Amino acid sequence: MSDSNLSITPQERALFLAENLEGFWLSRLRKGDPVARIGYALWIADVENLKREIRQGSAVFWNNKGFGYWEFMARSTVVNLAVGLERGGFRGSFVEMRQMIKKVGLEVAKQHIKYVQHDYQAGNIGQIRGLLSLKQMADYHHDAFKKFNIPPNFYGGTWLDSVPNDAEFQLYGDLYCHDCDNANNYQRPAQ
Repeated sequence: MSDSNLSITPQERALFLAENLEGFWLSRLRKGDPVARIGYALWIADVENLKREIRQGSAVFWNNKGFGYWEFMARSTVVNLAVGLERGGFRGSFVEMRQMIKKVGLEVAKQHIKYVQHDYQAGNIGQIRGLLSLKQMADYHHDAFKKFNIPPNFYGGTWLDSVPNDAEFQLYGDLYCHDCDNANNYQRPAQ
């Protein structure tokens, strides 16, 4: 994967602005962005699309895990978001909850774009420009969740309040990102 493959393209920006999360994450997925495995699985309109991407993709990229694993990761993420929104004070009908989860999804995509851009601009974070670390992904999920009063531990990579995030990344990181970059020289971008 080359440096430029992970940059945010004008097409990806347009997909994001059109609130097309499925298209945005599919584009990221096809260029090898690890977090897109769950991002795409969350927003697919038809599970056959996810099955196709897994079949056609590299087994190593998919961590030698099949459709059932990635669908479970996505579905558990939706449940986690719903509970996090409720914990943060949101009360609404099923339809309103789905709409709010999409708003969270859009904010997560916005933060992903911001953090990928920051990774490129800094130029010295980790080993591959545009490939985010577990720490970067946790930070941008926390940034997004804060806007909806979702406690930070509702991000699946940092769910144990009493355990430092770095220890959790070592324990659980391979569940969702076995091929993320390292966080060497990482400084969180300005809010």
